[in-house]
Amino acid sequence: MDKLVYKISHATNNLQIYNTEDEFAFFSSWFLEFGKTTAEIYNTEEEIIYKITKKFKFWKWRISYEIETKKGKKLVLISGNKQNSIFKLQLNDSNFEVKIHYFDKKSIFKNGVKIAEIDESFFSSKEKNISSVLLSNKEDLELIFLIFSCLKTGETHQKPIMKSQKEWISIKEEWS
Repeated sequence: MDKLVYKISHATNNLQIYNTEDEFAFFSSWFLEFGKTTAEIYNTEEEIIYKITKKFKFWKWRISYEIETKKGKKLVLISGNKQNSIFKLQLNDSNFEVKIHYFDKKSIFKNGVKIAEIDESFFSSKEKNISSVLLSNKEDLELIFLIFSCLKTGETHQKPIMKSQKEWISIKEEWS
């Protein structure tokens, strides 16, 4: 099966996703609102399709993202471990899981099957602030961008401090 390739541009507090022909699909923006980091995701008509609130559960040492759809449905993307290297999301009858790997890569699974891979090594790439996304199905693009926007909410384009290698998950299924 051929993989679909997309690019994500990251500038300060904004993300934009494009296909290979540089056609814009979605964009997100985050900001600090009443002490909470909040993000909004927009479609091509500039309608808000998701609102995200990032929360840190201090007593459990875990990050969670509360997501509200434009139809008012509430979803939660929550860390599955204290290292915040695995995140889980329940959507209808599907379970989504994000694994954060070495070298700024992320794998996204739907019901245990890998549906996307994100290479976020734009900090060291020739195209500054560009991440690449490999998808197995175009219908998953909106959800993949939602998950990526959650994980990037509150970050700036500054180079992150290297976490301990023990906190990352090894990649078992290479796509690229």
